[in-house]
Amino acid sequence: MYQPQQNMMREALLYIVCLFLLVFIGIEGKSVTIKHASIEGVLSEKGSPNELVKDSLDQLYKEIMLRFEIEKKLKTLTERVSDLEGASKTENKARNGFYAYISHDLNNPGGGVTIVYDEVKTNFKDGSYNKHTGIFTVPIAGLYSFTWVTRVECNEAYTCELLVNKKVVGSTFAYCGWNTVTGNALVRVDAGDSVFVRTLSGKGKIRSNQQGRSSFSGLLLE
Repeated sequence: MYQPQQNMMREALLYIVCLFLLVFIGIEGKSVTIKHASIEGVLSEKGSPNELVKDSLDQLYKEIMLRFEIEKKLKTLTERVSDLEGASKTENKARNGFYAYISHDLNNPGGGVTIVYDEVKTNFKDGSYNKHTGIFTVPIAGLYSFTWVTRVECNEAYTCELLVNKKVVGSTFAYCGWNTVTGNALVRVDAGDSVFVRTLSGKGKIRSNQQGRSSFSGLLLE
């Protein structure tokens, strides 16, 4: 039995004890109100202590049952609201992310170039990542995790930076010997901010094929 029920049962027992004390001990010259009906008024209408006790207990029973029903309905409604909120959060989290990769090798893009990841596998509901520009426009302010993977041709090297608007928030360096590198950054951004990956320096091909994809992804954490 949960706590509200225990409290109501204690109240019911207290009412009953009080009623028996009033009926069998008697209080002269006083009128005790129980739920807007006085002992003297009920006695004058019913005419006997037994009837008073019976009617009072019936009234208490009805009130207790009514309170039980209200508590049950409130508990049910609270659980339903909680379930709906949980489902909504799960659905939103599932939609609040993107993942794209380069569909083919980039032939010597050079430095200062925004990388366009043209093969989109996952995107926000509103398509916040643009496969034509390579820019992710933040739809919801919050803390994001961004990951970018760069694969270069052997004997070549590239430095790639993650930018929020014009501010560099992370960078990686890939070269032959370690020709695939992964960068990750946790960044708090505002709605409308632009997030993208840009080459700082380098020469030769940026590779992306079945043997290894150069990719860009982001996920809203909170």
